[in-house]
Amino acid sequence: MKTLSVVLLLALASAASAQEAMYTAAATMPSPGVSVVRPQFNYLKFGTNPEDGTQSTDRYQLVTSFQTGIARAWSLTIDFGAAFEDSENAAGNNHLDKGIEDIDLYLKYRFYKNDTGGIDTIRAAVMFGAEFPSGDDADFSSDSVDPHAGVVLTMVRGRHGFNQEIDFRLNTNGAGVDNNGGGEGPSDALRFNSAYLYRIIPDRFTSTSTGAWYITAEMNGIYETNGDTELRWSPGLMYEGTEFAFELMAQFPLYKDLHHRAELDLAIGVGIRLTF
Repeated sequence: MKTLSVVLLLALASAASAQEAMYTAAATMPSPGVSVVRPQFNYLKFGTNPEDGTQSTDRYQLVTSFQTGIARAWSLTIDFGAAFEDSENAAGNNHLDKGIEDIDLYLKYRFYKNDTGGIDTIRAAVMFGAEFPSGDDADFSSDSVDPHAGVVLTMVRGRHGFNQEIDFRLNTNGAGVDNNGGGEGPSDALRFNSAYLYRIIPDRFTSTSTGAWYITAEMNGIYETNGDTELRWSPGLMYEGTEFAFELMAQFPLYKDLHHRAELDLAIGVGIRLTF
């Protein structure tokens, strides 16, 4: 019985240390031979686009992330997705479009790990890879290979978790691609994301615990080399167990200085994570 309790606590500690919010990466990864599938559905509403005159755009996006542990402190991730858009021009006419987005393939290497006791930990990792064209039309695929690299820091202290991510993307084309979300157009992009997580249930882990509920708060920023800058804040709720996780998030504009793409009015996202 004592052995079973220890195993359960270790499993919950592993799940707790994952603590990855919806829009900010974490310096955690599955062990070698373990994989995580993470499908998400996002609804995004954008306002006026100063470049093409579009008055509003509703975007429905289904994205899936597949991450697998390939060696100690190494993982490989592939992200892919599809989108449907309903946009309205100045004359009140609607245009419907759908397509397959570019495919993102990248490695994550955890170069620092300091587990200080219980579930408390400090971890840091680098991420590097590239987005590849999906082969769809220019509205959804850039028809170019766009490398990106970044670093992420994760810290867990009792019921508190914190993630800080910085990622730079070199866009080698991007002409004509829908860039309302930022980072997909011809300009290079720097993303800077921060996430705070607070465990509301349980107040402490025991051998009978099966998972944990968290409230989350994110600050998601992007700067593009054409001068466009945007900062969003994202409140959310997350359940995280040993093999299953559920996440619900919203996004709202906090600061924007945009001259080449539409501003975000509202976004809502829901997703799950399956570990096997």
